[in-house]
Amino acid sequence: MTDPTPARPKKHRPYIKMCGFLDPMDARAAARFGADLIGLNFFSGSPRAVSFGLARRIQDVVHAAGAERRNKRPVRTVAVMVNPEPEFVLELMQEVKPDILQFHGDEPPHVCQYFKTPFLKAFRLKGAGDVAQIPRYLGGYCVGYLIDSFSDTDFGGTGKMLSPTLARDGLQHPRGFLAGGLDCNNIEELVRDLQPYGVDVASGIELRPGIKSHELMAEFIRKVHAGVMAAP
Repeated sequence: MTDPTPARPKKHRPYIKMCGFLDPMDARAAARFGADLIGLNFFSGSPRAVSFGLARRIQDVVHAAGAERRNKRPVRTVAVMVNPEPEFVLELMQEVKPDILQFHGDEPPHVCQYFKTPFLKAFRLKGAGDVAQIPRYLGGYCVGYLIDSFSDTDFGGTGKMLSPTLARDGLQHPRGFLAGGLDCNNIEELVRDLQPYGVDVASGIELRPGIKSHELMAEFIRKVHAGVMAAP
């Protein structure tokens, strides 16, 4: 299996995932600024949900922008889903062909592995019991995992941060992405202190749900680099 998120060397910046795009030109800008992963939301209950047709348009633009980067480092698309039916996932894989799947609901490990496709598993952490579930998903086609803040009503994109202790506990395993309330005001400190494998941002770079600020996206990436340089 080709791993789309290769192991990060020491002192290398985290992989940057920007999520929830509705405008292909916003996604193109994110790729050009330096984002590594572009998240496309297929959860119908989200204000950032995309159709298969729009997802294909965004994906084409993103892949082209990655090929134009000076370092030629590819940009991958991530299909974000919440408790999807298997038939939906199979149709998505056929119609859109995303690079990576992301399961952001209560999917058990065997469901995530079933599609034999690289995937990320998201965990909405409320306490130590949620952290203890992470190792069950690692290995196989899992190329990383994401920790997010818990909400009784939402599956992500809430803008709420994890507590430092819970975030540190959640990132104890390899290939952990930090999400939840990340923005230009806090990302430098979080990268410096937690040194995550990756970071995931949505609302923190937006003008409104799904519509990104190009200035905030560029600044976010600059702050990630600054956090790496400041890390011990």
